[in-house]
Amino acid sequence: MMHIRARVRFTPGQLKKKVNQATFKSMNHAAGTIRMTAKRSIRKRKKPSNPGSPPSSPTGMLRRVLRYEVNRDRGEAVIGPVNEIAGRLWNLHEFGGVVTKRRKLKRHRFRVGEFGPIRAKQPGKFARIKLLTIAQASRSTRLIEEENERRGASKPRRYPARPFMKPALIANQARLPKFWRDSVK
Repeated sequence: MMHIRARVRFTPGQLKKKVNQATFKSMNHAAGTIRMTAKRSIRKRKKPSNPGSPPSSPTGMLRRVLRYEVNRDRGEAVIGPVNEIAGRLWNLHEFGGVVTKRRKLKRHRFRVGEFGPIRAKQPGKFARIKLLTIAQASRSTRLIEEENERRGASKPRRYPARPFMKPALIANQARLPKFWRDSVK
């Protein structure tokens, strides 16, 4: 006859620590997967995409500014374009909307010896040179003022919805529970 004794020691603090580590790791994998799906849905091409489909990115900038961050304290992940780089334009692409105001150029009185605009290449884009005469300096100042007047009088710009983050989340929704399966060891 055999006798076996076993002692089980339950330490809730250690278990909670393991669960938090596994959750953080799983959330990183899930956020990275959603980001990659969104990134792959954006095509790099000059022509604008159809409303309702992911936006096109002529320079590939939108694909490069997609980031994700997992907050360990709150237990949440934030996925999307970085506003410091991409601005608010990508929010308009995701949900659609109307922009009435355009950012105006900083008012500046140019002086001889500074670099400033000398002629407009296209609306809002200028050829810049080192200003050598008073006439060039006053022309530069006038160009900036005229551009600000043009931007103030512009009609509202409409952006149709071209979602790319929500479809990425929906596409990965079935895979999300797999990231947490057997994660606590």
